[in-house]
Amino acid sequence: MKKIVLRPATILIAILLLQMVFAPVSLVLADTQSNQTQLLSLNSFVSSVQNSNPSQITGIYVQNVMAFPVVQQPSSQAGYVSTQNSIVTQFGLASDYGSIGILAHNYLAGAQFFNIMNGSIISLVYGNGHVEYYKVTIVKQYQALSPNSVYSQFINLAQPDVTLSSTDLFYQTYGLGNVLVLQTCILANNDPSWGRLFIIAEPFEYLPVAPVRSPISENDISLRL
Repeated sequence: MKKIVLRPATILIAILLLQMVFAPVSLVLADTQSNQTQLLSLNSFVSSVQNSNPSQITGIYVQNVMAFPVVQQPSSQAGYVSTQNSIVTQFGLASDYGSIGILAHNYLAGAQFFNIMNGSIISLVYGNGHVEYYKVTIVKQYQALSPNSVYSQFINLAQPDVTLSSTDLFYQTYGLGNVLVLQTCILANNDPSWGRLFIIAEPFEYLPVAPVRSPISENDISLRL
């Protein structure tokens, strides 16, 4: 994976994001589990989130884990994350560096991120019904030493002797380029912003057992012959 060079101004935005998006909130525990008890099939989910826009990501799907619509951040609001249950947010800044970022609060849709494992297949759905697949290659958890500070350093829980700055953490996630990154907070010690979870997935050529139907059906094709 190629490392992307970040512009100084954008690094500052990234540092702010790591604090702003996951600042402490009044927790209202959402019943995300009940919304996941009867997951749609991938084909049904694709149909439910189509909007005919081929360039817009409209859904994210992990078999037996989650099927969430994706919303985009409002213009100039890099810290926005949806507060609606079972909806995730695309991180606009990530696309500037060739990555796709998906954000969610850990007390809403982000709770399901913890059920995604190394090797899991993540399906991204676009508005025209096109599906791209990613395979999880890295799952990392970090403790924020100063959870509410824009200058917090982070400890890699798998390597407690490694401490990273916010900028370094951005480089090692969204700065990789051509990856899908899912991010949420880790709740610990009664602090909803105690840590950060990053799930990194790489593009993957994947043929589902039941292939996803093309946005153009066979009937449509036959009518043109």
